[in-house]
Amino acid sequence: MGNGIFAPDELSTMKDVYDDIISQPWFSRDPEARKAFARYLLDAYPGGTYRPDLDRPLLASIAREHYGQRDS
Repeated sequence: MGNGIFAPDELSTMKDVYDDIISQPWFSRDPEARKAFARYLLDAYPGGTYRPDLDRPLLASIAREHYGQRDS
């Protein structure tokens, strides 16, 4: 679509990626980090622009950098 409106299958795919990434052991357990990552996903990929095969590795890298747990 590309207009900021997501089709159900697009949302489902993005939710699957979101769930997978936040379930990684390095992802912060802070609820605010999870909300921020969800907002990032929706803002970074307006409806119709998300390409799972190409975008998922970049998303995982960004999530690790910005939302990963810090070693003490």
